[in-house]
Amino acid sequence: MELISNIPNEILFVGAIYKHPDYLVEYGHYVKSKYDFADEATKFFYDAALIIYETRTQEFNKTSVLTFMAEDESRLSQYKRLKGWSTIEYYMSLANDDDIKGYFNILKKYSLLREYQRNGFNIEGILKHRQFEMFGAQDIYKLIRGKADKINTVIITNDDAEILNNGLLPMVNERLSVPDMGLPFQYPIMNDLFRGLKLGTVMFNGMPSNAGKTRYMMAIVAYVTLVQKQKALLLLNEMDLESVRYCLLVTAINNPEFQELHGHRFHKDEREITLGMYRDVNGNFIFRKQNEDGEYIESIDEFTARVYEESEEYRNVLDVCQWIENESQGLIIAKDVSADYSDKSLRFEIQKAALTQGVKYVFYDTLKNDIASIGEWAAFKVTATELEEIAKNLKIFIYGSIQLAENAHEYLPDELNSNNIAESKMIKHVAWTMVLFKEIPKDKFVKYQYISHDPEWGGDCAHRLNPDKRYYIGNIDKNRFGEKKKIMFEVNLNQNVWKEVGVCTRK
Repeated sequence: MELISNIPNEILFVGAIYKHPDYLVEYGHYVKSKYDFADEATKFFYDAALIIYETRTQEFNKTSVLTFMAEDESRLSQYKRLKGWSTIEYYMSLANDDDIKGYFNILKKYSLLREYQRNGFNIEGILKHRQFEMFGAQDIYKLIRGKADKINTVIITNDDAEILNNGLLPMVNERLSVPDMGLPFQYPIMNDLFRGLKLGTVMFNGMPSNAGKTRYMMAIVAYVTLVQKQKALLLLNEMDLESVRYCLLVTAINNPEFQELHGHRFHKDEREITLGMYRDVNGNFIFRKQNEDGEYIESIDEFTARVYEESEEYRNVLDVCQWIENESQGLIIAKDVSADYSDKSLRFEIQKAALTQGVKYVFYDTLKNDIASIGEWAAFKVTATELEEIAKNLKIFIYGSIQLAENAHEYLPDELNSNNIAESKMIKHVAWTMVLFKEIPKDKFVKYQYISHDPEWGGDCAHRLNPDKRYYIGNIDKNRFGEKKKIMFEVNLNQNVWKEVGVCTRK
């Protein structure tokens, strides 16, 4: 019996892709062309579309397609043999891009049947079934369930099924040379407990309102991009892009891990930068000249030139700005999603960045429920679960910041737990790691101390809290990698400094 196929549906699917290339974000991860296409032409044009979208452009037209084809002689020859753009236009003319989901389901259905045929299964009974036209791939799988699990795994999920007990020895030996660690970040204790920022996992960090959750996130973003040179996607629904830029700048200015790289060791508050306030050599702020009536007698250009001449601080800030621009070219992709933070929108933005930009690290501030979805509590859990599934499927790391409920103020910082999350404690179950932060009130300093290694003593020592400093406790509420501790940070929000000083204990 000839291998079954549905070429007309393959044509419709590929035509819809060329009409609406962004469908590759939603379906590209699940299509495996060597299985899913029986026709040479549809497979060729689909494979080309995927490469163009991922590596060239997200706009498909005759010129962009021909330019790609012309890069390789054999590819161009096949393109011409298959009648090139005229074939693509024909595909597009037949397709209704609103029906892409139906095309995809039929594609998978026939793909699955073909693989069953190749593996010796008799599919004639399925083809003659009176409800065959209504069947999806999963329905067909259920009819031949048992011997077909591996085929189903490859076709439906695009993952090869594996024998669990195979490969144990190579896995163990590989860890001698390459430990199973994620990307290191700047906080040594957390880095050790979480084994870095591991791909395929999600991290949720929570704080009360206006406590600095975006600033803490930006400190990690800055390290991932400017120090580790990894691409990062920022999805923002609270702070605007300008505010995030200021935050990135002061993070790079004030923290030692960045100072070592740009070479300037000074400190500057964000407020002063936003107000254009810079000091001269005597430590006095430089102001634009005015007459007795308060009218400016110095142009903006003249004032800027004078500040540049008189303020080393200003020149240093400009140098750091230039350093960030030079070091972060193409590494930080920011998107304001405040107008639409539905689960569908988040999935699209994350998948597109992973597919077209090669992004492996995603940061979302602030996690909210899908406002167009079911009741708030359930929707919030669904959103968190969606992020966890995306991280696992795309093998990326996703960070989500969370706002704690108002009743968090009733608890001491080391008492916080997942019951204090604003909308759903259940997201703890899908998190790989979760840290809940809160500032220690000044009048509670006497209750706490932190333990850190003292190289002079050669061991761990207890330290009192400095009454002139601000301290936060990061309460690790979930850690799939092992131990949970309460980490103390010395914090300066004006300069976005988060210094991990040690493990918090009560006296």
